[in-house]
Amino acid sequence: MTARTLITTGPTISSEDALRFVPHAEVHGPVEADQVLRWGLGPGDTLLIIDGLFLQSRAVRHKELLCLLDQGVRLYGASSMGALRAAELEAFGMQGIGRVFEDYRDGLLVGDDEVALTHGDADSGYQCASWALVDLRYAAQQAARAGVIDHEIAEAIVCVAKKLPFTLRDNFTILTQMREHGYHNAALVNFRVFCTLQRPSIKLTDAHAALRLVACATHPPKACAPHSPASSPSSHLRYRGRRVDLKVTTHLREWTATSPAHSIATDGAHRTGRPRDDEILNALALHWPGYPAFLRSTAAESLLLSAHPTFTPLPKQRSLLSRMAEVPDLTQPCLPWPPLADALSHRLAALGLPNCAAESGEAINLLRQHERSLPWSTAGPLLATRMWRGDPRNDWRSPLIQRLALYSEHHQTAAITAGLLSSTFPPRSDDAAAVGQRCRSFLRNWGVGGPDDITPAITEHGFATLNEFVRAVRFDGGAAPLAPSESLENHDY
Repeated sequence: MTARTLITTGPTISSEDALRFVPHAEVHGPVEADQVLRWGLGPGDTLLIIDGLFLQSRAVRHKELLCLLDQGVRLYGASSMGALRAAELEAFGMQGIGRVFEDYRDGLLVGDDEVALTHGDADSGYQCASWALVDLRYAAQQAARAGVIDHEIAEAIVCVAKKLPFTLRDNFTILTQMREHGYHNAALVNFRVFCTLQRPSIKLTDAHAALRLVACATHPPKACAPHSPASSPSSHLRYRGRRVDLKVTTHLREWTATSPAHSIATDGAHRTGRPRDDEILNALALHWPGYPAFLRSTAAESLLLSAHPTFTPLPKQRSLLSRMAEVPDLTQPCLPWPPLADALSHRLAALGLPNCAAESGEAINLLRQHERSLPWSTAGPLLATRMWRGDPRNDWRSPLIQRLALYSEHHQTAAITAGLLSSTFPPRSDDAAAVGQRCRSFLRNWGVGGPDDITPAITEHGFATLNEFVRAVRFDGGAAPLAPSESLENHDY
């Protein structure tokens, strides 16, 4: 396959201008959180970050970029969000380009607001509505050198702007503040005319330098072998030249896409690519009748294996479980529940789990009314498996995804979820009643007869909270969150 080059643009430089420098690139809008790990990048690919969001949405995370570096992706940053992240991650191999990056790296710039500005949406071409402080400082210096204003006024302009919130650093507010400080209007008008005609921008200058470098480094596109997590080296990540291991956290697993890989495009209305693990698990939880039994058995297996290293290979896990549960048949993806429950019931105390109903406290609410009256040898293991999903210390996604790979339902759901993403991202609807109705429909299908059954039912299907369940239904149905008056507990089933 051909090595890919991706560039994130926005208020600093347009996608059309970027393509003039790097015609073979895939150009995206400003980068934000939860994007880069969906873009299917791997060894030999290149990502240049120029613009990024942080006010309208969460900024791209350092851990997401470290994950790309760990996968062998070449990362460049310049001008704006790219310069900021490159200065922070230079020691790990992200390459910064331009003066803004150098000033952050050298400590001459310290505030995030130096590159922050307000701008329009994609339809407006991300038109700037305020100054980035680095650009205003550069423009004032250029105007002073050209004799348009004197150096005292140039310093005062930057000083006045720096005291303003970055959202108020527009021409009108800055020049009004300058007049209130007694500076002559003629000089200020001259400065504004100079900026209108010359358009001085250090961010744009840095962007051009970065694009020229990337064009030389990636053109012509080179063919390379297909990359996948299974075939890639275990780690490409370096810290000041020394190999380091990227710690895989629960959050990173949630952000990371799930195989199989697709190409990815984001245009603000549609998104294609690899669904995240949680998106696939949510779809299975809502639509696969066998999911509760699968989740219960996986939880029991994970609890029984908790004393063993987390990296134990699956065949070794199966052998250990076979001995603990006294089950010789290892042909099924998950062992049958009765022997798992029996093995778990004898280990509840050792695992720090309730060994009787009196020890369960509020956790007893995770059981339905009829389950609470069962012998503890039956109810105890059931409660333990429902507590497992809600324990933040547990890596619950990995064992689920590992075992789901053996089920055809998993692969079918991954393909369907990817198609849903491409047609409904971001999910948007103002019909709160519709999502409420869908939630109640799912709960009725799951045998919920009243409010006391809601928590056990959603936990049984893998949702730790009611809000998590509603979010999953919202995505599944493309509807808005429930309004406060549409509380699920207020309805009959």
